[in-house]
Amino acid sequence: MRKTILLTLVLFVFSISAKAQVWLELGPKAAFGPSGYFNSTLANDSQHDYSLNLAYSYGLTMGINFGDHHGFNFEGLTGTYFQDLTYRPNTGTSIRNSLEWEVFDLYALYRYYPQSGMYLEVGPKYTIIDEISQTSGIQPVPVDGQYEDNYLSGVLGIGAFLSGSEALVFKAGLRAEYGLTDIVTADGMANGYPSIDSDLMSQGDTTPFRISFGLELSFGVGGIAKGACGRRGFVLGSRYR
Repeated sequence: MRKTILLTLVLFVFSISAKAQVWLELGPKAAFGPSGYFNSTLANDSQHDYSLNLAYSYGLTMGINFGDHHGFNFEGLTGTYFQDLTYRPNTGTSIRNSLEWEVFDLYALYRYYPQSGMYLEVGPKYTIIDEISQTSGIQPVPVDGQYEDNYLSGVLGIGAFLSGSEALVFKAGLRAEYGLTDIVTADGMANGYPSIDSDLMSQGDTTPFRISFGLELSFGVGGIAKGACGRRGFVLGSRYR
């Protein structure tokens, strides 16, 4: 199945690049917005209250565009995600549970430009967790072996060109990201994570999510285009319509 998908993707790229001009762009990117994890068991439990936390990330983006309507965007962003959860047992006290994980996100997105000045994007995100920590109140919670080292998410977004020139474009976009795998390990589930203070018998799946607003500055590096002689070759600069 994977080989079939890969072959289909290769044929698609080849078919649109054979006749179209191919352009490469590079630049910095920053994004921020709500992030955390979703656990339906905890969300529906009257003793738990969710907090909406903001995440930030920054890094580099590379775009490979085929003609005027198709492209692929590859991004590497480093950032920090948060999730605060308040547990209110029947004793009348409350315990604040905080999870923080530092990540390196790798995006591989297909972009479609239906008209001048905007784009739609879809694809996967692979997250590598560099460091993770958790506290219950002010006490640190052991996390070794309780959380995964990485996870996969699906990404859907929309964006627009804010301004630009022949070689430089400023873009803004809105993305929704939702995890396709659980962030808590099997051992972590058995040990009562992520709400370590809860007396629930089972907490179910814990899925990371993110909604982000991103800004990127794309520099046109160059590409392969057909010259007046009919031959295809590399030219400097980029072209935006």
